Amino acid sequence: MRRETKRYIIRKIAIVILTVFVVTLLSFLLMRLSPIDPATAYVKRNSAIVTQEQIDKARVMLGLDKPLLLQYFDWVRNAVCMDFGISLGTGNPVANELAKTVSVTLKVVALSGIMMSIGALAVGTLGYLGRNRIWGTLLSLLTMVGISVPGFYLGTAFIDIFALKLGWLSVLGNTGIAKYFPVALCLSVCGICFYGQMLASSLEREMEQDYAMYARCRGLSEGYILIFHGLPHAIVDLLPSFAQMLSLCLANAAIVERVFSLPGFGYLIVDAVVKRDSPIIHGAVLILALVLVVLDSFTELLQYILRSDMRAKGGRG
Repeated sequence: MRRETKRYIIRKIAIVILTVFVVTLLSFLLMRLSPIDPATAYVKRNSAIVTQEQIDKARVMLGLDKPLLLQYFDWVRNAVCMDFGISLGTGNPVANELAKTVSVTLKVVALSGIMMSIGALAVGTLGYLGRNRIWGTLLSLLTMVGISVPGFYLGTAFIDIFALKLGWLSVLGNTGIAKYFPVALCLSVCGICFYGQMLASSLEREMEQDYAMYARCRGLSEGYILIFHGLPHAIVDLLPSFAQMLSLCLANAAIVERVFSLPGFGYLIVDAVVKRDSPIIHGAVLILALVLVVLDSFTELLQYILRSDMRAKGGRG
C-alpha cells in the first residue's frame, strides 16, 4: 500500500471518530436541554401518582443527578462495551432493542440500494441514449416527478392502490423479501430518478473526454465505449453521493416504516422520541452516526482507489 493511500485512510478514520464524537455529544446535550425531563416522563409512565420524591429517586437511578459531561463520558465508556443502558419504556437492554430492529432496516436499505443501482443504471443509460429525442424528454420529465414525490406519499398510495383497491399485494403478514419489498420500493424511487438523471449527465460528459475520442479513433464501437469506458468513469464519480442517498434512505425509513407498520430501526426511533426514552435515542443516534459516516468514508476511499487504478491504466481518473 502506498504512503499516500495510508495517509488518506488514517485521515478518514480520524474524521469518522471526530464526527461520531460530535454527533453523539450534540444528541446528548440536546436531550438534556429539552424542557421535558426524562425522569419525570419515566415516573409518569410507571406510576399513576407522580410525586417529587419519585422523580428525585428516578433521577438518581437514571444517573441524571450527575454533571452533564460526567453523564456523557459514563455513557461513552459503557457504549464502547456495547452497553447502552436499559430502555425506559420496555425495561429491556437497549442493545437488544436495537439489534432486533437494525437488522430489519438494514435489509430494507440493502434491497433499496440494489433497486436504486439497477434502476439508476437503466434510467441513466436510457436518458443518455435519448438525450436528443422526444422519449428522452418524457423520461426526464418522469424522473423529475419521481424526485418530487416524497416516500411516505408513495407508501400511502401503494397501500391504497395495490393492496386495497386491486388486492394484488398484502402489506401485513408477509414473509421473506415480500415483507421488505414495499418499503424498499418506496424508498428507492427518488434515488432511481435522481441518480438516473445524474448518470445521464455524467455519461454525456464522459463520452466527450479525450479517452473516448481515442477509443473511437481505434475503431471501437460507440456501444463498447459507453459500456466499458464511459459507464465505469461515470459510476465512480457518483459513488460518494450514492452513499449519501443510502444514508438518506436510512433516515427516511423512519417515516415509511411507520406507514407500512414495519418494526424497523426508524420505527423504534420515532417511538422512543414520543416516549422520551433517552437510552434508546442515544444508542440509536450512535448507530446511525456510525453507519452513515463509515458508509460515506468507505465509498470515498473506494472512489479514491478506483480513480488511482484508472489513472494507472490511462483513463481520466
